[in-house]
Amino acid sequence: MVTARLSKLVMARLALSVFTLIAVSAVVFTATLFLPGDPARAALGPKADPAAVEALRTEFGLDRPAISQYLSWASGVASGDFGRSIPSGRPVWEMIRPKAINTVILTVSSLLALIPLSFLLGTAAAVWKDRLPDHIITVPTIVLVALPEFVVGTVLIVVFAVGLNFLPPVSLIQGNRTLLSQSTLFILPVITLLCTTLAQVVRMVRAVAIEVLSAEYVYMARLRGLSPARVLIRHVFPNVVTPSIQTIALNAAWLAGGVVVTEAVFQLPGIGSAFADAVINRDMPTVLAITLLITGTYVLINLVSEVLIMLLNPRLRAQNASL
Repeated sequence: MVTARLSKLVMARLALSVFTLIAVSAVVFTATLFLPGDPARAALGPKADPAAVEALRTEFGLDRPAISQYLSWASGVASGDFGRSIPSGRPVWEMIRPKAINTVILTVSSLLALIPLSFLLGTAAAVWKDRLPDHIITVPTIVLVALPEFVVGTVLIVVFAVGLNFLPPVSLIQGNRTLLSQSTLFILPVITLLCTTLAQVVRMVRAVAIEVLSAEYVYMARLRGLSPARVLIRHVFPNVVTPSIQTIALNAAWLAGGVVVTEAVFQLPGIGSAFADAVINRDMPTVLAITLLITGTYVLINLVSEVLIMLLNPRLRAQNASL
């Protein structure tokens, strides 16, 4: 019964996700129409032959009504074709795929470090609440919350690249080498993203852990003689995970779409820099494809977090089973 209800919920969310993707793509498409300048002129340059500009406009359907352009693009996406880039003429997916891979590596690496580290630091701060370890953890997190990514990234470059000469200051990835052999190029960008997201999750975990540690069942577990480690593992951690999932999901969604500044600081060729270039060049097919990719990731992360919360929370499972 619970599985059937969960499947129904997932299907409803997927239907809503499709509607969200259509709505977001329509809004972004409309917004690109109001950008100054002509895409064909931007692609060929200000001194291009007017006949060549008009031929390019015809080739990409820019001379057709806006609704016709959007429907043509949407029908292509439905069949797996994201169109061609206006400036380069290359298939959009072929062009953004390697950059999307770089962004995925950056965000997933940050997320893999974020989850265990935030639970460890947040729980430690709660256990030693208002004592020295709590202050050592809490004060830096408050400072990091107030610092934007470009400040954190710049400080890391100054310290680890310029000062200590441990790591490269920029992430200039070479296409003729494997990403594994260039893994050191991702270290400083990953730390930058980690610093800016870790603070929020640590503070959330700390608040939840403090509430759990003051619960009656934790008090009874201590009276039964359980060691502090067993109390944490059996009673605290399971009850901290569920409320923290939504916060982690929100930060993961931000990581997927908010890496533009970090990629710019380290000159990492990712989806953020590709999006900025596409907007400057009025490359509408690329702008729409990247928007769809980021929105789809955001929707997927939220869907997974909702399912996880329901699976881990017996009360929610019971509510859905009774519906």
